[in-house]
Amino acid sequence: MSSDLKNNLNYIVSESNSTDDKSKKEEETFKSQKNYIKYTCNALKNKRYSINTNLRIYLAIWSSLIVSCWLLKVEEILINNNNYCLSDNVLTILLGTTTLNVLGIVAIAMYDIFNGKSEDRIK
Repeated sequence: MSSDLKNNLNYIVSESNSTDDKSKKEEETFKSQKNYIKYTCNALKNKRYSINTNLRIYLAIWSSLIVSCWLLKVEEILINNNNYCLSDNVLTILLGTTTLNVLGIVAIAMYDIFNGKSEDRIK
């Protein structure tokens, strides 16, 4: 009986040592995974900032071109109004509504991109 008791005690001691080793390994694995997750989140944040920056540059150029083209078209309509034979009321309504549409499209397209709130939500 005493040898059985000794064997059982040795087994319990060896089992507790192995669980301590397991818990240390699990803790190290958890720390490495936590660092990996933190690194991945930072990499994704940087990628999002980069994409937003590129998108902002693209939209700034796009909106400048759209507004410039529209202003050139307005100038052409006003200069060549003798060929178009548009009355003052038609010119006012045409230029007013289309100018609002062009500027509205630009404002709507860039509202979320340039307000900066999308970066504030990133933790």
